[in-house]
Amino acid sequence: MKSRRRPTLRRAAVVVAAALALAACGPQAPEEPAAPYVADDGSYHVPVLARDMRFHPQEIAVPDGRSLVIELKNVDGMPHDLVTASGLQTPLLPRGETATLVVGVVDGTLDAWCAVTGHREAGMVMTITG
Repeated sequence: MKSRRRPTLRRAAVVVAAALALAACGPQAPEEPAAPYVADDGSYHVPVLARDMRFHPQEIAVPDGRSLVIELKNVDGMPHDLVTASGLQTPLLPRGETATLVVGVVDGTLDAWCAVTGHREAGMVMTITG
């Protein structure tokens, strides 16, 4: 009588390998924005991600007297842009594209949002304070 143990072990190894391969292809942790930084020219740069109908971060506090530069990256499946109440605007960005918006010195509160129809109403907004 032949032992059936070897094929069973082989099958188990194949199942484990397949499970590990599928787990590696599973959902990845969402990309997080890099930390804000002060550039050599003294401007305050804030990396912002457009993802899941939100800006990340949704609030930016600019240090007094610093010029704000927003580095927007769209990591969402649909296009997004960023418009400020002062009239500044990025181009409409498809997934994976980036744009830089030089906001300048912010005194008080400045609202910003995605101008794609329905996105602002869905909560894709940002508050900038200086």
